[in-house]
This record gives sequence, C-alpha cells and structure tokens, in this order.
Amino acid sequence: MDNKSVLALFFVLIVVFIFSFTLSLDAIANNHAMYGVYSLCGFLVLVLLSLFQGMMLSKDGVALAYWFRTLSVVSLIVLVWYITRAGNLFGWW
Repeated sequence: MDNKSVLALFFVLIVVFIFSFTLSLDAIANNHAMYGVYSLCGFLVLVLLSLFQGMMLSKDGVALAYWFRTLSVVSLIVLVWYITRAGNLFGWW
C-alpha cells in the first residue's frame, strides 16, 4: 500500500472508533440492544484490522505502524470497558 491509502485507512478507522464509542455510550445509557451489537462488532473489527495492519506495516518498516498498534490497544481497552459495563447492566456479573 502506498502512504496515502494507509493514511486514509487510519482516518477511516478513527471514524469507526468514534461511531462505535458513541453507539456504546448510547447502548449503555438508553438500553438499546441493537446499538450495543453494532458497537461490539465495530470494536472487534477495529481491533483486528488495526492490529493486522500494524503488523504488516511494521514488517515493511513504515512509521505509521506504531499508530495502528496504538489504535488497536486503545480500542481493546475501550472494548473491555464496554463489555464490563454491559455485563454489569445486564446482570451477568
């Protein structure tokens, strides 16, 4: 991939993170189950895609690989937070 497409992918993943985070907040605050499912799918895709892209870019020595790994870690932290809040809300634990 060239630098412009990698940068465009990074900004698209940032937008997906923003939408997923907004949907997760709305799902927790207003008990919208479908928003919760969309948010969970968004976070999972975000973590997997950014981790994969970070590994592929680090193999080529691209400096943007660090930012993809950072996005993956931040998304994973927010995903764990969301799952614990949803589990507490539904009374699973």
